[in-house]
Amino acid sequence: MFSQFLDRDSKTPPDFERRHLFNSEEEVFFKRLRQALPNCQIFPKLTLSHLINVSSANEKKTALFRQKLDARQIDFGVFNAQLKLLFVVLLEDEAADNGEDEYPTRKILKRARIKSIRWSRATLPSYEQILRTVEQFSELEAPKLDSRMQTFGKLLADEDLQDGQIYTKIEHGNPHALSLAAIERIAPEQLIKSQYPHIWQKICLFSGDPDYLKSYLESLFIQNRPTKRRGLPKPVADEVIQIQNENARFVISKEAAPIWDPNFLHR
Repeated sequence: MFSQFLDRDSKTPPDFERRHLFNSEEEVFFKRLRQALPNCQIFPKLTLSHLINVSSANEKKTALFRQKLDARQIDFGVFNAQLKLLFVVLLEDEAADNGEDEYPTRKILKRARIKSIRWSRATLPSYEQILRTVEQFSELEAPKLDSRMQTFGKLLADEDLQDGQIYTKIEHGNPHALSLAAIERIAPEQLIKSQYPHIWQKICLFSGDPDYLKSYLESLFIQNRPTKRRGLPKPVADEVIQIQNENARFVISKEAAPIWDPNFLHR
């Protein structure tokens, strides 16, 4: 009787529950990567067998490597609009490839002529760092920061921030730009920081490059999205304008190109 009960229980399907596709850090990274590559298709958690075929006359070796490709996984595959693979992204632990045999994932990708970009899981890159690395594949222009500038701290992209979330402050070393302390003095009520933390983060990020900060602040007042932007409340917009005015002191104006060709004038 008891054995019949056990047998009946073994045929009962277990309970199932949904799994999250990403952990919290992977989700933040995915949002940054998608933001940096708006014209690309990004597929997460692909096995190598999705991307690579084994070509060998040795059937035993072919079967062995097919098993390896089925068992190996890349974190993100980045494709163009025609679904042609551009590169893959590997998020590596400190002991990357430990436990793998003499054919680590990086070596297989290299032999398959697939470009790979690797970042450490312990120190995931900021949106700015991602954009610098993948600029050639993006329709965006990576920020051109002053060579004297050094940025410290972990930055969060627009969608990463949530109300009440603590984020790391950054500081730069460019004396010819607004410091973070100066920005906070310009906006003592901190309306941008409290109501629009994603905008505040970008202001902090771009503060070391006056030209780029100028472009970003101007973009806040331009309707450049498919959906209509709500616009900023006047007190917040006033803070943005105050920062614009102070930043303008550091922007190096470029001489306008002459209307007439100098060679023509001196004929």
